[in-house]
Amino acid sequence: MGKADLPVAHALTLDEIPVVVEQFAQAARNAIAAGFDGVEVHGANGYLVHEFLSPVSNVRDDRYGGSPENRARFAIEVAAAVAAAVGADRTGIRLSPQHDIQGVLEQDDADVLATYTAVAEGLAPLGLAFIDVLHIDPTGELIQHIRRTAGAPLIANTGFAVDTTREAAEALVADGWADAVAAGRPVIANPDLVERWREDAELNAPRPELFYGRTPEGYTDYPALEGVRAGV
Repeated sequence: MGKADLPVAHALTLDEIPVVVEQFAQAARNAIAAGFDGVEVHGANGYLVHEFLSPVSNVRDDRYGGSPENRARFAIEVAAAVAAAVGADRTGIRLSPQHDIQGVLEQDDADVLATYTAVAEGLAPLGLAFIDVLHIDPTGELIQHIRRTAGAPLIANTGFAVDTTREAAEALVADGWADAVAAGRPVIANPDLVERWREDAELNAPRPELFYGRTPEGYTDYPALEGVRAGV
């Protein structure tokens, strides 16, 4: 059938915002009921939570817009609602400061620092399981400041700039810059990435031309290590 046309977006009204916050919480409950170990609030990559954080995409003049503290409010409320619904120990949040994607621009360094300080300060009392921060430089002061202020374990994600290698991931953890490291493309291309990294085995190369496709091709047809060994 293909993809459906998207509805025309509108700014959430003050009455709609609590409804949407509860939708996040209910989605988390559904995930846990379905057997997931935990959930991650998507506060990154230009989607709804991230849209509230940017002074470019958020032009509201109420308590959810204007100042960094106001723009951080929605992210904090969503994270708090999800943590209350399924437990903070099962809840994380993903952030991507200055990712500048999908029209969500964060190009004023001072504003970015103020905004994500407000986010981190709001998250700190929740005791989240982790924060997952996508940024080209996870060792930089901005990301480390978010980590210290939020007081939660940091999953570092270098984003789309470079492929995450085992050596780079190990170095980030060993040098104390992160508590864990996210890997995207290597996981897509290698269904048994953990085993391959453990054995220092050769990796399948990802096929980016098939990313975001409409079929299983490029997602479920990469050979597993045992199949390679058997010549399958």
